Amino acid sequence: MFNIALNTFREMVRNRFFSLIIFLSVILVGLSLGLDSLALGENKRVIIDFWFSFLELSGLAVILLLAGWLIAREIEGRTIYLILSKPIRRWSIIFGKFTWFAVVLSLVILIELAILIAIFFSQGVVLDMIFWLAVVGIFLKLISLLALSLFFSTIVSPGLAMFMTIASAIIGHGGYQILEYAIRSGSTVYMYFARWVLILFPNLESLNLKNLVATTAHINIETYLIAFILSVIYTLIILCLAAWIFEKKSFDAV
Repeated sequence: MFNIALNTFREMVRNRFFSLIIFLSVILVGLSLGLDSLALGENKRVIIDFWFSFLELSGLAVILLLAGWLIAREIEGRTIYLILSKPIRRWSIIFGKFTWFAVVLSLVILIELAILIAIFFSQGVVLDMIFWLAVVGIFLKLISLLALSLFFSTIVSPGLAMFMTIASAIIGHGGYQILEYAIRSGSTVYMYFARWVLILFPNLESLNLKNLVATTAHINIETYLIAFILSVIYTLIILCLAAWIFEKKSFDAV
């Protein structure tokens, strides 16, 4: 499992798309500093919104363009036979690839976060606890979508897995709106449908704190900590399902 994870990490870091994300992060430093003149006294809020949006979108782009191909590349290159010929369990392939892809995501987030912190440090801005909770929330969002991308890639083609991951991200952010509409409509069937949506898809909106950073809004930390724990449990369940499907998958027709 460790060797699979390490090889996945090396492959992702050497990928040109990963280098492009880092390059764009450096370019966006100048854009962030240029926002100061347009922020009208709200430079901290504007820069945080700008960077958090970029952080989330860049992480999602890495998952969509790279994670969905982790399994397919092994199958198409027929290296899956070499891996399976070794005395390892199939579930360790899924968990190994997930582990080091999560490390790659962490590296992307840390690099972009270091740039953001450097910008605020140069301006003498102090970052509060909500800021760090928002970063954790974004990371957990990406981790759950990564698990879903690996899950989908074990049952469908990479292109379809990419589409289903995007759909899951959209539904995950709008799950509560669907439930609220169901409650207002008074339809029992639609209400059950909305509840199943919240169960089957990640509740990404519950991890969203970026809109509360640099505001005076009061938050219930316990509520978000529970949301964080539920997100981790959801990710583990999806990974176990992906590993179970991969254990049963036949490669005779490859």
